[in-house]
Amino acid sequence: MPRIVYPSVEELIETNRRVLREIRVKKADQHQVLSKSSLAAALHKAKAEEGDIYTKAVILLTELVRGHAFASGVRRTGYVATLSFLRANGERPHVIHDAKILTGVREGFYTMDEIKSWLKGNAIRKFTRP
Repeated sequence: MPRIVYPSVEELIETNRRVLREIRVKKADQHQVLSKSSLAAALHKAKAEEGDIYTKAVILLTELVRGHAFASGVRRTGYVATLSFLRANGERPHVIHDAKILTGVREGFYTMDEIKSWLKGNAIRKFTRP
């Protein structure tokens, strides 16, 4: 089995900095790390998870968007970091950024299987709040 390449905490921090520079959503967006331990925990959970690269990507994404490690751009950073993780491991994800889906991921609306299928380029049900 090939060795899996994971981002470092420092790379996740740089991803947030880059995302906020390149994908401005709010004027108040600013790069600020709130919790390095949250980033380390997300990486640890992804590494510890049994399963294929997409299963690990689901864990990485969900932990990053739920962990609130940054003051701004948490979902955007989780999305970009997850796609980078997949690409670094030889995958070619065909996922289009959708803030509503990422909100659904953050709020636990989607199952792991749904997120995994979405990361593989498949459709996902529309996010709605109950």
